[in-house]
Amino acid sequence: MKLVKKGKTKDVYELGNGNYLLKFKDTVTGHPTGEKDPGGNKVVGSIEGVGNNALRVTTYFFELLKAKKIKSHYVGANIVNNELEVKAAKPFGSGLEFVYRYIATGSFYKRFGLYCKDGEELNPGVFEVTLKDDDHDDPPATIDILLALKLLTTKQYKDIKKMTIKISDLIKEDLKKKNMDLYDIKLEFGLVEGKVMLIDEISGGNMRVFREGKKLDYDTLSKYVLE
Repeated sequence: MKLVKKGKTKDVYELGNGNYLLKFKDTVTGHPTGEKDPGGNKVVGSIEGVGNNALRVTTYFFELLKAKKIKSHYVGANIVNNELEVKAAKPFGSGLEFVYRYIATGSFYKRFGLYCKDGEELNPGVFEVTLKDDDHDDPPATIDILLALKLLTTKQYKDIKKMTIKISDLIKEDLKKKNMDLYDIKLEFGLVEGKVMLIDEISGGNMRVFREGKKLDYDTLSKYVLE
């Protein structure tokens, strides 16, 4: 097993069978102020067990999508060892993040607070794409920018937008059954076996979720999802 990349929340290893292994860690992301935030680009600390919880939640949602016939890079998980086995995937450029927002909050509210209230419902929801670039705080990219930089084709953009909304709605519906409200979610896609598929993880580090008006931290979110 060969170490390929050390990430903020996961390390990536190459397996001998052509697949890869994502090793989940107990680090949490946030802002330079130290505030924990799934949208943050800095490691702001660690919480014992957060990696295992992220893996268990990720496995739960990938299995949910699998049951709905939605393909992804997911192969299987070793919960005890904090490991997720996935198919090889080719990212778009150095990586793109696809965000779907149901509620105006976080960075969206900071940018557009003149025209909305924090916590206001967005109808319809808002689809955004950002570049994975920590040094520049993950700048947002319009379809014109993505096409000009040759990061996506028009068809790939439309397909990913459609898949992002479908997957986000399924996760939102599942969380609602557990009395939780999905405010926004960040997904990643790549080319798997030549086809666009969901990659990376689906955990508390990817989404902003509230319950009875209170934002849930990583551990509490994991507990409610898995109970």
